[in-house]
Amino acid sequence: MDLLFSTTARALWSSGGVAFLVALVLTPVVGWGTRRLGVVDRPTEDRWSGRTVALLGGLAIAGGTAAGVLAGEAGGVWSWPVWGGALLMFALGLADDLFGVSPVTKVLGQVGAAALVLYAGVAFWEGGPSWASIPLTFLWVIGVTNAVNLIDGIDGLAGGVTVVAAVALALISAALGHWVLAAAMAAVAGGSLGYLPYNAPPARIFMGDCGSLLLGYLLALGALGVQGGGGPVAGTLVPIAVLAVPIADTTFVTITRLLRGQSVREGGTDHVHHRLVKLGFSEAEAVGLLCGVSGTFGALALSTLWMETALVLAVAALSAVALVVLGIYLATTGAYATTGAPPALSASQRLGSFLRAYGGGASWKAVVGMIADLLLVGGAFVVATHLRHGGAPPPEVSRLVMQALPALIVTKLGVFYAAGLYKGIWSHAGTPEGLRLAAASAGASLLAAAGLWAGACAVPVALLIIDWGATTGLVGGVRFGFRALRQSVVTHQSHQASGRRVLLYGSGAAGMLALRSLRRWPEGDFTVVGLLDENEQRHGHRTQGVEVLGGVSDLPELCRAREVDLVVVPAGTDERTRRRAWAQCREAGVPGRYFAATLRAPEEAGSAQLSPTPGDGAPARSSSA
Repeated sequence: MDLLFSTTARALWSSGGVAFLVALVLTPVVGWGTRRLGVVDRPTEDRWSGRTVALLGGLAIAGGTAAGVLAGEAGGVWSWPVWGGALLMFALGLADDLFGVSPVTKVLGQVGAAALVLYAGVAFWEGGPSWASIPLTFLWVIGVTNAVNLIDGIDGLAGGVTVVAAVALALISAALGHWVLAAAMAAVAGGSLGYLPYNAPPARIFMGDCGSLLLGYLLALGALGVQGGGGPVAGTLVPIAVLAVPIADTTFVTITRLLRGQSVREGGTDHVHHRLVKLGFSEAEAVGLLCGVSGTFGALALSTLWMETALVLAVAALSAVALVVLGIYLATTGAYATTGAPPALSASQRLGSFLRAYGGGASWKAVVGMIADLLLVGGAFVVATHLRHGGAPPPEVSRLVMQALPALIVTKLGVFYAAGLYKGIWSHAGTPEGLRLAAASAGASLLAAAGLWAGACAVPVALLIIDWGATTGLVGGVRFGFRALRQSVVTHQSHQASGRRVLLYGSGAAGMLALRSLRRWPEGDFTVVGLLDENEQRHGHRTQGVEVLGGVSDLPELCRAREVDLVVVPAGTDERTRRRAWAQCREAGVPGRYFAATLRAPEEAGSAQLSPTPGDGAPARSSSA
């Protein structure tokens, strides 16, 4: 920490501070001028915003960044060809904002900027063979530039992610002793931060392509500047981790569009941030979530500088699984929109068809689950080894881990397959599935240990226990985490829903059955705003995302405070409680209904329904289950 406030670091703070102040002052001036000139962004079919908003906020960002670079004397971090590429990206974006530029022209301009980077001697995998480093450099510079441009889809996202990524790059550069690069990245962060208050939802100005292309290019160059720090593996993964959000979003959109048989070049509202909003998050919440994810990966990137190679790979594997799980969930929501007509088959259906044709009929979920477990099992064993040895295993232990890892992974996946973990429906998994997973994980750990012992490799018992716990936690966490993610989204949507507001009695099994049924009700839109329970110890606690607000005696007051439209009581509730509930409903002037899950003969079977309140005799309708 003292290092960041040393004399050497003054340039960093000067760069960031000056860039912030200049952008903060310039942005409203640019906004006023562009509105006067009619340079605005108007709503179109493929754009998210439904408002007319001033453009060219990138002018303020560029001005602030340039001022920050000069103030921090960071211009020497790159030679003139690199800065020439930055000027080319800015000019190309400005031309697109003002006059419109064809996709081919934009790509050619980006190729030219990447060529200038190579001409300056900056390359991805610097020191590697030219046949690999040259195409990788083109791919990196062009890919990252476009990725940042593509996440500029909702208010505050591109600017917020840029601030987080640039700060992470500045800290990593400082940790590596690259203070000039740190000052340059501080200028990028400061320029974006000064613009951000005017772009926060609801935005008063957009950065335009002149801002997003410039920022993407500078972030790509900053990431190349820290490549190699901490060793070849960490140095390669650090740039990817810092820019994980734009890279993951671009990858996600590309894959899902290809699976749907659609062009990857057309505009649309099928990006990660768009899907989060469609799932019920506000724009501010979606931006905050993605910036938080970006910050988490930035912190992981910084920490890898002090990790050994095996642990870095384990962290990368676990992070990749987390991103894939989130991507699969978002891809299966069906919440997308593009400028073209909707495809006949969804991404999930197309992937399933491909595997049936070329994968022996395997379920795509089973295939993805097995690939995820491969990474999780390997990562768990590496993490367990480091925990067993206090974070720094001896070199001979590290070598043993890497040698034994392939056989250990194959053994554990074989046990998981035999235990039927790839045939279960985990979206409705409960305690039995959890116990089966724990047992399978224990059996896999013991079998793997037996194999190591047979090979004259003594494995400490403590390592076996830690490995079992880590494997069970990670494998189970992915499966139950997917379910929890779905449940949390359902809960979030219910809080924002505009349907009938329901107060439900019971926080036990019967109440939870009713809660899940109401959330999936085919004939009505119900929002459960609270639970009632006579057990005072449960008051104030949450279950399935819904708070236990009080007991039956609190019903009239809660109905008025929460604007309740309907009170639901499970039919299995004791008669005394039911009578009290109906009496309180009459006092509050709110209707009540039974919820009864029953079995019916086939000829009587019908759709699940709620039964009316007593008062007219026995329930006239009941629900089927």
